[in-house]
Amino acid sequence: MDRRPRLVAVGDALADIVVAAGPGDCEALGVAPGTAAFRDRAALEAAVARLAGGGPVAPTAGGSAANTCVAFAASGGHASLLTASMTDDLGRSIAEDLAARGVRVPLPRGFRATTGASGTVSAADVDSAADAVRVAEAAGPVGAVSDFAATGRCLVLLLPDGERAFLIWQGEPWRLRALREAVAAYFVRDEPCDAVLFEGYLLAADEGLEVARSVLARARAVGAARVLALSDQRLVLEHRRRFEAVLAAGVDVVVGNEAEATAATGRATARDAAAELARRGALAVVTLGRRGALVHGPAGRHLVTGAEIVPAPSALGAGDAFAGGFLFGLLSGAEHSVCLALGTGRARAVLKVRQARAPVRGPTGGAPPMTSAGEIP
Repeated sequence: MDRRPRLVAVGDALADIVVAAGPGDCEALGVAPGTAAFRDRAALEAAVARLAGGGPVAPTAGGSAANTCVAFAASGGHASLLTASMTDDLGRSIAEDLAARGVRVPLPRGFRATTGASGTVSAADVDSAADAVRVAEAAGPVGAVSDFAATGRCLVLLLPDGERAFLIWQGEPWRLRALREAVAAYFVRDEPCDAVLFEGYLLAADEGLEVARSVLARARAVGAARVLALSDQRLVLEHRRRFEAVLAAGVDVVVGNEAEATAATGRATARDAAAELARRGALAVVTLGRRGALVHGPAGRHLVTGAEIVPAPSALGAGDAFAGGFLFGLLSGAEHSVCLALGTGRARAVLKVRQARAPVRGPTGGAPPMTSAGEIP
């Protein structure tokens, strides 16, 4: 029997668009370095056009939970991503990228709206995953995917010092309803699972809290560890009530960086924040940048490991990769020191490139032109 650990992650699969930017660009776009801001699709596309100067942009496969799954699979584990996938070209390319990296995307890719003999379908017609399928069937023969069936995007502003800021359009407004129904259908299958990770970015919307509660309850029912990824400091500060509700529902592991952990707990330091999370019964895993990472469990034990300093054109995806490596070690029964080393190794590999992972391949099979990605010379 295959004893490799199994991780199921719940989150949005996004297309990352990485562009070079300066501090003035962040100020103009209303997002601080090191944080994320949420925009509608039109505003995000306008920002892309402004920064790219009308030239071509090259999307890469992204999404926090997806990045963690990639790192977990690369470490030797089984990883599955539960996401309300779209069937536009970007969605198909992202799914192909994940499959090539050993990550399963088991949810049905049926949440598709099309244009056919009956005309263009409105997003208002879709209230659930079942409605999405019904509407697509009613639209007649499969044609071009309508605008509201597009995959979410993340504009990554890459600053000269390697810091980054994010503008995110998470995708269609009905995707969380579709995701909640599809998650329920997945757990009915009774597939083996050692841990379920919930991406904090989903808590940007009220409905994301309902998805989180459902995911955590189902994870507990199958005996899987419940993992919360804090995702972003600004998000935690703006929606702390939702994060508090998730923690109150019962979480076994919390993963985040120092700014996110202190925002979630109201504590001044990473150590105090980790101790507070441990007091609530969670294993706190807090990354500290070049200082390493901190683990604090309910028993009070904590460890710090120094990370090797490497040339870092961007920290994009490094925290997600760290989580994947650490969780692989944890679910394999390794000591915390080993888990930290595994996480640091996965993060270090990502720090050597300017994106979370390899470019998304285009629908024709060829890689699109790159904007600011690739190995350090």
